Amino acid sequence: MARKQKKPDTFSTYCRSYLVTVGLIFAATSIAAWRYQASEAGTWPWWGPALLAVLATGGGALILFGLLGPSNKMDKWAEVFSRHEASLIFMPLAYPVYLIISPFYGRR
Repeated sequence: MARKQKKPDTFSTYCRSYLVTVGLIFAATSIAAWRYQASEAGTWPWWGPALLAVLATGGGALILFGLLGPSNKMDKWAEVFSRHEASLIFMPLAYPVYLIISPFYGRR
């Protein structure tokens, strides 16, 4: 009797790519804002650098969770992050990331 070959879970991999994309956008936006306004950072209110640090840390955490997190949690987290209409902008951006990471997660 031949064994059935396990089909790769493409939706879970796309959820991973979506979380990585959202994390990259958070981290890149905060780092770009910091670099663009670095000369005026001394005049910022106290919460300005704190907000950028939280966004960069949250983006890094999303990237790590998207790449290294368990597959059973990917669907739930991607659902939480895609409930708003603004997520329609990020979904096409996640497709190139999906094409990059799908060969790595398809082998598992």
